Amino acid sequence: MATRQTVTILLFEQFELLDALGILHMFGLLPEYYQLQIITTDGKNVSSTQGVSLQPMLSFNDNIAAGILIIPGGVGIRFATHNKHILSWLKKVAPRQQIICSTSTGAALLANAGLLNNCTATTTQKHIDWVSQFGRNIQWQTSARWVHSNNIFTASGSSASLDMSLAIIGHQYGDATARRVAADTEYLWLNDPDDDPFAPLHLVK
Repeated sequence: MATRQTVTILLFEQFELLDALGILHMFGLLPEYYQLQIITTDGKNVSSTQGVSLQPMLSFNDNIAAGILIIPGGVGIRFATHNKHILSWLKKVAPRQQIICSTSTGAALLANAGLLNNCTATTTQKHIDWVSQFGRNIQWQTSARWVHSNNIFTASGSSASLDMSLAIIGHQYGDATARRVAADTEYLWLNDPDDDPFAPLHLVK
């Protein structure tokens, strides 16, 4: 049996529910490979934009094992991106992770922490003008479904987190495993990273 890898998602007030639970659901279908956990700054419950409250397992006072770190988007990312406590923690913890990934506007937090500098990345095209103000020398891909640059994966919109999570599973355990997960969830995997069918909706050329 392969060593189980820790998948940690950082949640903040007003996170986007699909960004968080969709990607966790995909990894959670492979419990032999992945162990899921939720972390918040203080270990207290946080609520999504949709009003659903989730209880974390960890706070910033706890150490997290090297694995996969996920940053979701949501209305609250506009506050989290400027939270010095979160930025300091991210700069300390992220370099120890095997894979770092963001969904939607979560890329802004990675960018403001300097983790996307000199990388290729994507984000939701609806808010790219806001997200792209952070970081240095980031090549923002305006039509990508997700982008893999070094050990960082960034997804465009919320549903793209499902496609990105399958891409990470495929990257680590092969496409056959990723396709099995997609079949188990009856999900039509959009597996072309360079083609986001929703980008034209936001008038991206």
